[in-house]
Amino acid sequence: MKKIILIIFIQIIFFSTYAQTLVSPSTIKWYSIEEGFEMFNKTPKPIMIDVYTDWCGWCKKMMASTFATQGIADYINTYFIPIRFDAETKDTIVYNDTVYTNKTGKTHDLAIKLLDGRLSYPTIIYFDKKLNKNLVPGYMDVQDIEPLLVYFVEELNNYTNYQDFNIAYMFSYPAVFSEKIKLLTDAQKPDTLGIVNWITFEEADSLNKKTPKPFLINIYIDWSNSCKIMKKSVYRNSVIAKYINDNYYAVNLNAAEINPITINGTTYSSMGAGQPHQLTMAIMQGNFYFPSTAFLSSGFQLIQLVNGYYGAVQFEPILKFLGSESYKTLDFQTYYQSFKSEINK
Repeated sequence: MKKIILIIFIQIIFFSTYAQTLVSPSTIKWYSIEEGFEMFNKTPKPIMIDVYTDWCGWCKKMMASTFATQGIADYINTYFIPIRFDAETKDTIVYNDTVYTNKTGKTHDLAIKLLDGRLSYPTIIYFDKKLNKNLVPGYMDVQDIEPLLVYFVEELNNYTNYQDFNIAYMFSYPAVFSEKIKLLTDAQKPDTLGIVNWITFEEADSLNKKTPKPFLINIYIDWSNSCKIMKKSVYRNSVIAKYINDNYYAVNLNAAEINPITINGTTYSSMGAGQPHQLTMAIMQGNFYFPSTAFLSSGFQLIQLVNGYYGAVQFEPILKFLGSESYKTLDFQTYYQSFKSEINK
């Protein structure tokens, strides 16, 4: 268990937007279809399949630019099983215990299957750890592909709409994505004018003694991109920020904090570099998924631990369901049926 915790808490995510060095040839270690899925069976990681043809000019450009960017290559090598597949190969390939060949001498039967008959090049196929398949056709530059890589590595595809996440990602790094942001309509641009009044645990504890309110604890880890996006985008929504400020004491908790934290008369200490803080352990009980939002009552009892990244529209009903104490008399589904959002009005 200790070894697993150490691995979780010392990961490093490479931010390609800050590492634009080009290398030739690309340093991505590509595998064949059979090699890649054999690796997956031993150690499940997201799979990325670059489907190309020798005559495809955009495929060659993507290999020479996007995939040749060192930050992108490092990220893919670290967090994906990268596969490169020639859609017109003459090789016989075994996939899912079925033999596929190129019967016509043009498109390989496996390419037709993997692309669901939509033969467009390049197309990148993403398989998550549950082998759910997602097709993304077309040439992608560094800024196009970076949010997608984060989206699948941090398993946000299980519950978060990509278009919303992509826009939140861009607005979290406005200087980097300034040209793409200019192409968005006003309706597409998110509200990022809100400011949450973040305070320390000690400050919250002191204020709570005078005016009891529940606590909202944003539990993050430095290597997680989605933690940064949640902080820079979701918590900057005006409706979200105002509701938090009015109804909660808001505190940030670095899951690997090294300083002691005192709350409600109990002091929690660091368990050492690269390990979760004692307070993190007490709240998350070994369920390490980032970002997470812990909702505590004014009496410091855990009301709910909400794991994962949520966009502002998704987060608002959760925030208000717990902040209004509706959870004491209603289940969330019943509450949600009559919920009316204030966002984008």
